[in-house]
Amino acid sequence: MMATGRMSILCVALSSLLFSPLVLGDEERSHLPLPEPLTLSDALLIGTQSYPELAVAQNQIAAAEISLGKVDASYGVNAFVELQPRLSSRAATDAVDFQDDSRYGLVIRKRLTDFGRTKSRKEAAQSDIAASQARFVTRLDRHRLEIIRSFFAVILADHAYRARNERLAIAYFRYSRMAERRDRFEQFSDLEVAKQEAAYRKVYVARHRADLERRQRRHALALKLGRPGELSSDLVVPDLSAYRDREVPEYNDIIDEAIATSSILKAHRANVASAQAKVSIAQKLNSPVLSADFEAREYHDSSFSSRDRYRLNFKFIMPLLDGTHVRDTEVALAENALAQKQAELLMAEYGVRQDALSLISDLLVNRAAIVAAEADENYRSYYQDRSRAMYEMEMRSDLGDAQAAAAEAMLEAARVDFEQALLWTELDALLARPLALTEDD
Repeated sequence: MMATGRMSILCVALSSLLFSPLVLGDEERSHLPLPEPLTLSDALLIGTQSYPELAVAQNQIAAAEISLGKVDASYGVNAFVELQPRLSSRAATDAVDFQDDSRYGLVIRKRLTDFGRTKSRKEAAQSDIAASQARFVTRLDRHRLEIIRSFFAVILADHAYRARNERLAIAYFRYSRMAERRDRFEQFSDLEVAKQEAAYRKVYVARHRADLERRQRRHALALKLGRPGELSSDLVVPDLSAYRDREVPEYNDIIDEAIATSSILKAHRANVASAQAKVSIAQKLNSPVLSADFEAREYHDSSFSSRDRYRLNFKFIMPLLDGTHVRDTEVALAENALAQKQAELLMAEYGVRQDALSLISDLLVNRAAIVAAEADENYRSYYQDRSRAMYEMEMRSDLGDAQAAAAEAMLEAARVDFEQALLWTELDALLARPLALTEDD
């Protein structure tokens, strides 16, 4: 119960932090533009304030809490006024003589116990809240990962555009120089010039596609931030040093922690607990109910001794026969639902095991890819320096190709660095650990 209370407090805090801007009108939100340049920390903060999928998850928590309140209210006190304007003819007289026999009163009722059925309903409702809270955490982790992925995709698209631009400059220079020499000196044939132009046009298409990709990636990021149409022109490359010195863990060292802390499995365990409570509810469908009534009445004709001004009643209702077999049907359905939830929990556990193994394998491959990318980038840097030196000495040089290759090496180095950060972020979420990119914040 203490853990459930802490979880509720956490979700209330998250609700106030993440969704307070949802109550703002469109006019107010229009005065909060995206910062320029945009940092990853800003993107994560903005993206978790107004994203509709997170609002849906928060509303599901609220709905589960409302259902719990409804269960608690079943033991509340009901009070109502009862008015009975009536005419009656007494049986003691032979003649039909209608007289005013009106009455009114105040009735107060309270259920005292239903012998455990409401307790089971409350357990089911509390488990539903826990499941909704865990699903919210899962969606939050997933959305933050999508924001990071979209943020990195914009930066990579910019790198790719620069690399394509280098290739385009080289292709255009070669085509224009060949066409000029053909026209002035007839050094090249029309066939050779046409071939070079075709190569240039293909590179131009690739550069044009890369340019459009930059815009598409910015649109995708804007949607993940809940700011459609607000395209960030300048993004700050985040500091990823927190991940570079990490040791990749062994599968056996983390799998128990993953199974114990995964928000995905917490949601499924809560679903199983709710289903178990609902089996108990169904089993107690015909359980007895003890309630108390207090009545205070006034009569137009109070001459009868049986007419009590005040009355306190205790009512014990116990079903004896269920000819429609409603209870048996409800129990069977609840047990079937429980078996399904237990199977879903086991399937989810298998999925977590597979995800953990895949992430560790990908991190090991990524570590080797980072070393390879750094080696290639170092080689391209040396090669570019040599080509520049040869160019400055007016020797035959492939400086343009060297610059393009260096830009492509930088693109690959950035890609594997970003891939490493994404893999660690996903593993941290699986283990319910804080996001390293924002720990200092």
